[in-house]
Amino acid sequence: MSEFLKNIFNNLDPEREKELDRMMEQHRKWMNEHPDYNERYGTDKSYWLQEIIDAGFKPLGITVMLCEETIIMETKEEIDKAFEQFQPEGWWYTREDFDKSRKGYVKKFYDGDEVKAPKVYWLK
Repeated sequence: MSEFLKNIFNNLDPEREKELDRMMEQHRKWMNEHPDYNERYGTDKSYWLQEIIDAGFKPLGITVMLCEETIIMETKEEIDKAFEQFQPEGWWYTREDFDKSRKGYVKKFYDGDEVKAPKVYWLK
């Protein structure tokens, strides 16, 4: 472990350390209860996507970009409301911005080959 990280961990407030331990235990429990998480990640079966829908939002699509679940929505206003609730998770795009970003992403990371890039799941 780097000296920088050692310094952070060695200087944690005991209350913050307890909170971090609680959060990690909660995360481990959730992962154990959802063993198919990785299979669903970034797909129309995503657990996070379902949370977004259950919260009343209407995503247009989902994919993975730079290892993050990427949500496509109709308007910037809807993205702002959803991001406020779900931050700092994922990438968020309007349909128009997504189309532009996706083209550059596929070109840069997949030599322009859309077939090699993660699938985009359109929900409507």
